[in-house]
Amino acid sequence: MKLLIISLALCACNMAVPIEPSTQPLLELLSSSGFYELKEALVKHNMTNIINATEPMTIFAPSNEAFKNLKQNPWTKNMTHGMMEKLLGRLVVLRRKLLPADVRNEMIVDTASNEKLRLNVYPKVRTVNGIMVVMEPNVQSQQVIIYRVNRFPMSPPPGRDIFEMLNRRKERFSTLVRAIEVANLKETLKTGGPFTLFAPNNDAFKALPEAKLAKLMESPAELKSILLGHVINGTYFLGALLDSPELPAHTGGLNKIAVNGMNITVNETKVLTREGMITENGAIHVIDRVLLPSNTTAPLPV
Repeated sequence: MKLLIISLALCACNMAVPIEPSTQPLLELLSSSGFYELKEALVKHNMTNIINATEPMTIFAPSNEAFKNLKQNPWTKNMTHGMMEKLLGRLVVLRRKLLPADVRNEMIVDTASNEKLRLNVYPKVRTVNGIMVVMEPNVQSQQVIIYRVNRFPMSPPPGRDIFEMLNRRKERFSTLVRAIEVANLKETLKTGGPFTLFAPNNDAFKALPEAKLAKLMESPAELKSILLGHVINGTYFLGALLDSPELPAHTGGLNKIAVNGMNITVNETKVLTREGMITENGAIHVIDRVLLPSNTTAPLPV
């Protein structure tokens, strides 16, 4: 599942004047706030559990442009009623009105679709499942708070941890999967975290000298040290990489992030931004080169 996490949304500054909560019903609140497409979608797909809810609620509301893109995208324009119910339910956190001050990094919340959302707080950006969120100004009623997003947040299917996501894409990551198993890191990437993995694809491993790769595959300890240099504690989506010059590797070294326009590198290795993935226990960024000690500040394996 591709991680659609680069948004053109710009977060408003923290000096925004707070909006006084209104007493409008939900559909009226959405309409008066300009979320016409979301209002129509909730009605069309009979989302009465959301429309008629009387308990507190948090909504991550896609812009009208996001709905337009959804209808025009060849992959999503023919979504079934059931698929749209899932997509719309994923936008809503029932029984919780999350004010900006309530949001914590790595917070996990349940949604009306029975899925989970991961909220992340970075120095200049906040995200929900990797989608940038405009936290302020927000729209409120006495029971509801609405935050604008410019894309629909995606959610990994159940059981799609970091290792399983790679394992299901062996046409791209078969060498990395084998290396993880040789290094005895499978369980760590399945049950640990949250982690961010800079994942070398098969082409990245092919770029290594054949003898070097063969030696690594026969040296579990050295291979483990190298692979852990690709693992970051915590979830860092693309929005975070844009604002993080250095990220500490699991080995204790530093991975240096550089941004040039929309091009992102980690230790001078290109991040393939369109191929990222969200998982149950973190995020995966695909890279086109293996991060060896010569192109990382992580300590040399001993």
